Amino acid sequence: MSDPTERREFPRAQAKWTVTLLIAETQIEGVIENFTPKGLFISCDQFPEIEGSFRMVIKIPGRPTMNAAGKVMWSTILDASESGARLGVGIEFTEISESDLQYLYEIMKEYREG
Repeated sequence: MSDPTERREFPRAQAKWTVTLLIAETQIEGVIENFTPKGLFISCDQFPEIEGSFRMVIKIPGRPTMNAAGKVMWSTILDASESGARLGVGIEFTEISESDLQYLYEIMKEYREG
């Protein structure tokens, strides 16, 4: 039985995929910690202020590179130390191909059944 207080449409599937955020002239490398067909939660070492949508390149082992666009919905500090901070960022897809979206739905189906 699902938790009635849970507002999420989909459960989060855990992942450790690399992602590159393409923002103006900057490329930021991050790691996808979990995902749904609607968006991603990533961790990264740097994250400049972003307004609007930006491009992403998602590298999934054993699958062609996924290209999408997204926007930042929220961010938080995951870990802070003298050497810097590790940031957590919630990203909502604003553009994703039908085939990539279908792939994420299939993975979510496996996640629910597994």
